[in-house]
Amino acid sequence: MTLKLDIEMNLKKILFIVFSFLSIQLAAQSFTGQQVNQGYAIFSNQVSFIFDETIYDKQPNRVVVTGTFRGWDSDMETKEWDLKKTGGQWILTFDNTDFKVIGPTMEFKFRINDGEWLGPASVAPNEKGGNLVFMMDTVLPGLKAELKNENLIWATIVGERPLDPTKYLITNAQGDTIKVKGVLPNEATTTLIVPAEPLNKKRVYYLHMPDQELSALCSFDGWFRDTFSTKELGANIDDGKTTVRLFAPRATGVKLYLYKGKDDTKAEKVIDMKEDQDGVWEAFFDEDLHGTWYDFTIHGFDDPGNLFYETTKAHVSDPYTRVSDDTWGKCRMWRRTVPATPLKNGIPAMEDVISYEVHVQDFTDRLPVDESIKGRLAAMHKSGLKNSKGQKIGFDYLVDLGINVVHLMPIQEYLHYPTDDWKASFENDEYMKSQGVSEENYQWGYRTSHAMAVETRYRTVGKEAGEERNEFRDLVQAFHDKDIAVIIDIVPNHTAENMDGNSWIFNFNGIDKQYYYRTKDLEHIGDYGNEVKTENRPMTQRWLIDQCQYYIKEFGIDGFRIDLAGQVDQQTLIALKEAIGQDKIVYGEPWIGSNDPEFEANPSWDWYKEDSPITFFQDDSRTAFKGPVFKLSDPKADRGWAGGKSSERAGVMKGLENSNKEDVTPNSGITYLDIHDNFALSDQYGGEKFDGRTSVDQNNYKIAVTLMYTSLGPIVTNGGSEIMRSKADAPLKEVVKTTNKGYKVYMHGYRDTYNHRTANQYAWETVGQQPISGNTNDYKNMLAFWQGMNEFRLSDYGKVFRLGSEVPEGYYQFITPENEDQLGYIIDEKVFVLLNVDEKANSFDNVELPEGNWKLVANNKSVNIHKGVKDADKKLNKLKGGKQSIEMPATSLKIWVKVQ
Repeated sequence: MTLKLDIEMNLKKILFIVFSFLSIQLAAQSFTGQQVNQGYAIFSNQVSFIFDETIYDKQPNRVVVTGTFRGWDSDMETKEWDLKKTGGQWILTFDNTDFKVIGPTMEFKFRINDGEWLGPASVAPNEKGGNLVFMMDTVLPGLKAELKNENLIWATIVGERPLDPTKYLITNAQGDTIKVKGVLPNEATTTLIVPAEPLNKKRVYYLHMPDQELSALCSFDGWFRDTFSTKELGANIDDGKTTVRLFAPRATGVKLYLYKGKDDTKAEKVIDMKEDQDGVWEAFFDEDLHGTWYDFTIHGFDDPGNLFYETTKAHVSDPYTRVSDDTWGKCRMWRRTVPATPLKNGIPAMEDVISYEVHVQDFTDRLPVDESIKGRLAAMHKSGLKNSKGQKIGFDYLVDLGINVVHLMPIQEYLHYPTDDWKASFENDEYMKSQGVSEENYQWGYRTSHAMAVETRYRTVGKEAGEERNEFRDLVQAFHDKDIAVIIDIVPNHTAENMDGNSWIFNFNGIDKQYYYRTKDLEHIGDYGNEVKTENRPMTQRWLIDQCQYYIKEFGIDGFRIDLAGQVDQQTLIALKEAIGQDKIVYGEPWIGSNDPEFEANPSWDWYKEDSPITFFQDDSRTAFKGPVFKLSDPKADRGWAGGKSSERAGVMKGLENSNKEDVTPNSGITYLDIHDNFALSDQYGGEKFDGRTSVDQNNYKIAVTLMYTSLGPIVTNGGSEIMRSKADAPLKEVVKTTNKGYKVYMHGYRDTYNHRTANQYAWETVGQQPISGNTNDYKNMLAFWQGMNEFRLSDYGKVFRLGSEVPEGYYQFITPENEDQLGYIIDEKVFVLLNVDEKANSFDNVELPEGNWKLVANNKSVNIHKGVKDADKKLNKLKGGKQSIEMPATSLKIWVKVQ
């Protein structure tokens, strides 16, 4: 009996295993080819995301999905969005009734392993802008409404469209009903709705189709897109007279308050401003109000989504002010600034750009200067500084580096948490002390509060508010005098008002949240608390263009890097480039689109690399050259081709010769290795622990640098990488702190050090340092190598890389031995490069070198275009054209140039 039961039990186990296996196999094969290719399947109310290893040619150990439906959340810790492996596919199935999770036209993307982002598979029929699109061509029954004027609503109706006015209803925010007296069709879906009584176009209304159970907010787009003024905004002083203007189209009144002092609680004067026909409120004074403090109250209806004075009792500051003293509170009127004189040789052409990204405070915090200017503008251009080894540091160091463009991280007034609250909260916190942020809030600055004002914490201690403007102009002049262009980082895609989950009223929120920001159901959307709305908002569009023109006119700036430019509509960026002049340097980030589906669905607004209106960061080349940016776990897999991932060789070749699919010319994208975000290059190449403080793999590092410097078009470098600046002083862990007033502070460690002060500081004592006990980094040699590369690229020899037009066929002649750890290339028959990332020596055999004499100008030890460099293999110092067989040591580089 027992034996029989055992047999039955074993048989049941076997059958269970068999059926489980078969069910897995059936499940893995239950999707159509179309479903697999598009990355999802729909079964009634169920949706399955599908990642197929075959079409992606990847065998990951983890797959996660993210997209618009998650607000493009990049958190890899949440397991909710993990796909489960089933055979050769990964699947996540969930209930999507009424599109409660993901709706039509929403974009999504897969991430694998420790966070590597994957573009759509080549066979995906639903690819758009580098993302996959859910239900790409689906149009659901729906209603959209726009308030055009007091007597007209413009509706878009998809599905059945009755022309009987009784089938429609209008309500206001209080629930009162307004009948419809007329309905007329325009096009197949667009419809004119005429209310039975005049509406107030500044108020909130809803249009209803009760029989179809459809309702829509009457957006203000209908009249916002037609409202525009060319009048100069802000407080402007000319010929001893002052004019103050503010654009607030839905305000019913605006009061201007004038104060003697910043901290005064009672205004000297209160002026009722007058509104013109275009929503601009004005006040005129027959006196010079330079130095006067001021703010506003914006009055309007207490409707949903409004943050006017009647709702908040808040004063607001001027978004066009020239002086904002630390964001909070009043602004200050100030005369126009006389700009720096232009570069004597003109702004570098885009293809000639070697840009150096640098943060004022990071660069100057440890300089041997007076405490009054540490971390401030005046220290940035102070000459004559040296470290304890007698090496040049600071301004002179940067001039000697050989770059031709300084790219300043944000210098526009940006949000800092109030110092009193911050210090009281963290002055005794050991973690915050270790990160250099126990006394005051430190930020990179990607949280602009006042775009026209210069960051006041960069002003010399003891000088009055407003003097930072002249100090910034002087900084620009100092670089111009050395023939170095200056560009600034601007952050027009979001503002400080809703950062870190907060809701403040500095300016736009209180002036008119519905005008300046993208909203859904009258509330903010966006990964950073809000999204600035430039499309359908001519005056917001003008605000972005104005700030750029303003920095050119008042400071002499030579160009701009645009943060998260992918959230700025394409037409605005086209207009910006035209307005500031085509000679200006402009580049930006194409990724992270809007959370507004209407923006994403409009090809005139939404854009990506293939139709970019500006030069974009070329992340495909970056990844091939030096690896991913989000998580580091395997030195062989996570450091690109230069770090030994041989399978990236084809991607490296595309990056070098500018043949990534979006590259039209070498100026389409800007090449880089690391930038302020994510891990520093030295940490990525910092051995098994990814810590560059003491043990960078310097030969691999130099090969990555060589790839960047021998690629076509403009390049941008992360300041400090030339001396292997590490950020590993910020422990790689997530830390959340809360101030006494309840403000949340999110710290991510050295994967993202935007608010870690110590980790970002330039370690000036490493300049000139050679390997010592406990530290194998040769900082002196690396700096010399980088200086040599800059000189090489800007020399006559380097002209072959500074190509701005379409690349001729065969411009790069690649040498590709069977071993993918090897790569050689000859550029325009003038420069010859050999690279070996293998851990052993390898030979390049039968290389056909063009006729002529060739001089070795770079190897692992040095770069010298004048005298050449001496190689251990002396016969390689000079070559003659013809067949060559060259032995390359392990992890090595060599560059020759053709000489007369």
